[in-house]
Amino acid sequence: MENVATQPMESEVPIRHSSGAKCPELKNIQKVMDLYIDGVRNGNVASLQQAFHPQSSMFGWKGKELYITPIQGLFDYIAATPVPSKTGEPTTFIITSIQVNGYAANVEMAMDSYHGHDFMDYFQLVKVEDRWWIVSKTFHADPHDRTS
Repeated sequence: MENVATQPMESEVPIRHSSGAKCPELKNIQKVMDLYIDGVRNGNVASLQQAFHPQSSMFGWKGKELYITPIQGLFDYIAATPVPSKTGEPTTFIITSIQVNGYAANVEMAMDSYHGHDFMDYFQLVKVEDRWWIVSKTFHADPHDRTS
């Protein structure tokens, strides 16, 4: 299993490429994650639909609220809420880890300052018919003011 850490940049989240055979897979996984980032940052539901398998699901905690939903719940939330690119909220996306083994992968991403919360997201991806899909997202989000 390969683990590749990344360094954040202002407009994109690059991957430090290895010289191993998995390098092409890392690039393809990064493209899927770029679709996710575009979808969340800009409210682009079409990008999210390209990233997530239609049967994907999402589970996680935002503050004290538990979310369990088919992925359509994420699409509906993104479509109905203000997006950072329009509100000026300084949301950052940092991929902290990617692991790839065959046709399965995990991506860990920190998303800070999104609707007043800092998120830690965990994505599970599967390669189906020469294409990577996010098949599930789990997350935990804490409010910025953690004293309350």
